[in-house]
Amino acid sequence: MRSYETSVPSYGDAMEFEACGECGATGRWGTCEQLFHVLLALDHERRQPWAAYHSVNVACYLLQHPSLASREVLAGQWSIVAIFVDEGLEAVHTLTARAVRRNNCRASGRAEIVGRPAPQAVRPVGATIEDVSVDGSFPATGYEGRIRLWADATATARAS
Repeated sequence: MRSYETSVPSYGDAMEFEACGECGATGRWGTCEQLFHVLLALDHERRQPWAAYHSVNVACYLLQHPSLASREVLAGQWSIVAIFVDEGLEAVHTLTARAVRRNNCRASGRAEIVGRPAPQAVRPVGATIEDVSVDGSFPATGYEGRIRLWADATATARAS
């Protein structure tokens, strides 16, 4: 299994941080994209607790950075977040497994998670990927609770 760099970016104390224009993260541990790559590396190594939340991680990230995906993709991501908030992680795994099975049965195209229409870009309320990362390293201790806060913040932003 390939190991990916998952260390915290090193920035000097005098460094000025640039806030993310989409989610509002301060940038103190790196850009949102840099943090997302650290998180994906943990996910793709199938390390726990990170890997179990891969679909939720991607959904929250894309919904808080909507310029990265089409409205159709974002609609499916909203469904993942809503199901996670309302029904929990196992319900998300059931939903995504069903989408993978549909995808494997098709000769072409890809299975999409059909969801509610995506709203225009929304500003998260209370948590971003930066908050989930704690210090840029995504520590395992408390990770599940931080993912829950991130999903709740994303769902709250949709409702506002």
